[in-house]
Formats: sequence, C-alpha cells, structure tokens
Amino acid sequence: MIRILFFVIALLSLSNQAFAVVSLSVKNEEIPKTKILFFGFDVENPKLRNDGFEILERIKRNLKTTDLFEVVKQSGQMEIANKNQVANAPVAANPPKENLTVESMPDFEKYVKLGIGAIVVVQLDYDQIGNLEVRIRMWDVLDQRQLFGKFYASSRDNYRKVANIISNEIFKAITGESSGNFASQILYVSEAGAINRRIKKINLIDFDGENNRVLTDGRDLVLTPIFSKKRDEVFYLRFFQSKPQIYALSLKNLRSTKVGGFRGTTFAAGTNPLDPNVILLSAIVDGNSDIYELNISGNFAKRLTKSPAIDTTPSYSPDGKLIAFSSDRDAGQQIYIMDLNGDSVKRITTGGGTYSKPIWSPDGKLIAFTKIKSGQFFIGVIAPNGKGEKLLTSAYLVEGARWSPNGRYLIYSKKRGPYGHDSVPRLFVIDIITGFEFEVPTPAGEGATDPDWV
Repeated sequence: MIRILFFVIALLSLSNQAFAVVSLSVKNEEIPKTKILFFGFDVENPKLRNDGFEILERIKRNLKTTDLFEVVKQSGQMEIANKNQVANAPVAANPPKENLTVESMPDFEKYVKLGIGAIVVVQLDYDQIGNLEVRIRMWDVLDQRQLFGKFYASSRDNYRKVANIISNEIFKAITGESSGNFASQILYVSEAGAINRRIKKINLIDFDGENNRVLTDGRDLVLTPIFSKKRDEVFYLRFFQSKPQIYALSLKNLRSTKVGGFRGTTFAAGTNPLDPNVILLSAIVDGNSDIYELNISGNFAKRLTKSPAIDTTPSYSPDGKLIAFSSDRDAGQQIYIMDLNGDSVKRITTGGGTYSKPIWSPDGKLIAFTKIKSGQFFIGVIAPNGKGEKLLTSAYLVEGARWSPNGRYLIYSKKRGPYGHDSVPRLFVIDIITGFEFEVPTPAGEGATDPDWV
C-alpha cells in the first residue's frame, strides 16, 4: 500500500512541480518555407482596407506558428526575401504589380521565377447590412492549379473566426493534412499563487490564446483534464475532501459529478474513441493500482489488469481494439499494449529509462510518451510494434503530451529550469515532422500544465 500511495503522489507531483511496420516519418528537418503572395487587401476604401488587414494580420500570425510559410503582400508592403535564389541572380525587391482578381488566372511563370509557391487572391466588399464579404481563391504556382475557392460573410465580431477558417484552408492546401489547428481549443490547468500553495484551475482557451474561460474555482486541487467524446463535458482528477477521484464537468453549467462508484482513489482517465459512455481509468483497490474499463451510465467496471504491479495511464487505440498503458511490472516503468480483455500484454519500450503517459495518435500509427533518462525529461513517440522510437524535445521537466486533432502536432507542458521564470511551466506545441516548437499563448503570470486538445 505504501508503494502504491507513493506512486500516486509521484505521478500527481509531476503535474505540479518542475520536475513500424508503419512509415515513421518523424524527424527534425528543415523544410523550405512556402512563399504565399496575397492579392486584394490593398483596396481604396479605408474602412474596407482596415477590416481586410485585420483578417490578414490574424492569418499571418496563425501561419507563423507553423514555420512553414512566408507571407508576401502585394504593392510593396512587405518585400520578398529571396532566400532561395541562385547566387548572383538578380533579386526582385517586390512582386510584379498585377491586376489579379478572383475571376482571373495568374501569370504562373512570372511567379515561379520569384520563388512564389502559392497565390491567395481576395475580393472584399460589404453586403447591405454591413457584413464583410470575402471571396477568396488560392493557386498552386508550380502546378498551375486552383487549390480552393471560398466565400465568407461575417460581422465584425466574427473576423477572428473567419481568419482562423481561412488559415486552416491554406494550411490544408499546402500540407495535405486533413485539418488545421487554428480553430481548435485547448484544455489545461493554470497555476498561480505562493510556491507552497499553488492555486490550480481548469481553463479552456482557443488555440490563438484568446477567449480564455476558467472552469473551476480553485478551492480543490485539480489535475489532468481531458475532453470527453461529448463536446460539452470534460473529465478531470479532483482532490475533493482530500480524496483524489475522477469527476465529469459540464461545460454548460460547470457542475461536477463524480464518475463511478469507486470508494478509493481513481485517476488517469482515458476516453473511448467509439463510445462516449465508456472510459478507462486507474483505480487503487485493496492497495493495488489496476486499470478498469468503466461504463458510466450503468456504473459498472471491468478490471483489465490483474498484476501486483502499478498499472496506470491507459489509452485506447483509435479503433478501440487495443490499450496502451504504463506499468512497473518489469525493469521499472515501461509502456505495454494489451487487448480489451487485458490479455496479450506486450512490452513495447526497450530504450532505457522510464516511460509513462502513453497516448495513441489519431491515425493509430504512433504512441507519444513521457520519458525520464539520466535525470532528463523527454517527449517522444514510438510505433505500436515498439520500433522507431524518436525523442522530440527535452527539458528540466517536460511531460503530458497530447495529440492535435490532425495528428501532426503534440502539445505538452514544459519547465526550463528549477528557479525563477524558468520554473514556471508553460504549454508548447511541436511539429513531429519538422521539429519546430512554439509556445502557446496563455495568460501572463500563470503557469500552465496538463493540456488536452480538440
């Protein structure tokens, strides 16, 4: 029992303190940026121009977070940096001025010579009630084809939403990904206050750092929130009356309800990809930590692991047929995979050090994890067959990785050091293809841990 309680305390404290046969295309490599030329924002009407540039600036900020694009504007407002030009070749300071509209086709050869990869053409106007109308087409310069054509009408209070939608369309068109992140939301735990009494609250924030919503009042310690498969609900670990247990929180009325009839400690919830009424969790029963599958409405649970080891942090595969989890049953804490009955258990990590918090990628090809080796924390990925382990980032403390909805990015919390500003945890996102990492904007003066993404 002492060993189990120590493990739970250690597991929770990591969130509180510093401290294949598949094609595994995870690498840290430099990918040339796609130069995108924007036409149509330089209209004569000052009000229309200001509204258009508000949207364009948001698009630019969004695309900058990917490190995949270089934005070039029309009429000399931003010079083209011809970084990829052949040595001693003539340098064009600005794109050629052209009366390009959404109805016309660009002179592609002209832009190929300037290294432009894509052209975005907009037509701005107002409708009869003052809503901004945006007609937009995007062209692939090299392949000389249209990537997409769209029409949007928006009131002023929805300009940010329109900018995020357009940013997603541009990102999808260039990368081939199924979705972009710019309209997504992030769930996390904020922390503030004295070092010996940190106040923790669950927050919900948009990907661009705006529209922050505080979901809990800070009276109880809260950790590891995750999105339910019901869009108006989240699960989280709550220390209520000094007892840690899994709760469900309604986003409609912010009411919390304990999940399951377990009398003891429950923690490490994982959602079923196919049934929102079923979750995985770890529970300490009779002094032993095991993994259970819980039917919430029926309030009955199936015990999946029966080892005297500490089994925890379970994660379903996207098809719901397999479960990844961490266990100390052999050679310290490692990652294992089992079937839905708790059978066919197979260890997949063999790279030295300890592994925890496995989480399956949306396409099922990778499992992300937290690793500790030689006193250093890492976030990495591995194929479900145990091959191709890749460490993506490291720090004094980095943990709790979760996948973006499109499966290209991981979000996690990071502390750079034990003292001062470096000791404040922040949220970071990394592109598993390029290795580019950036900090997610959250309120200044607060720490941020335990992210989830939808």
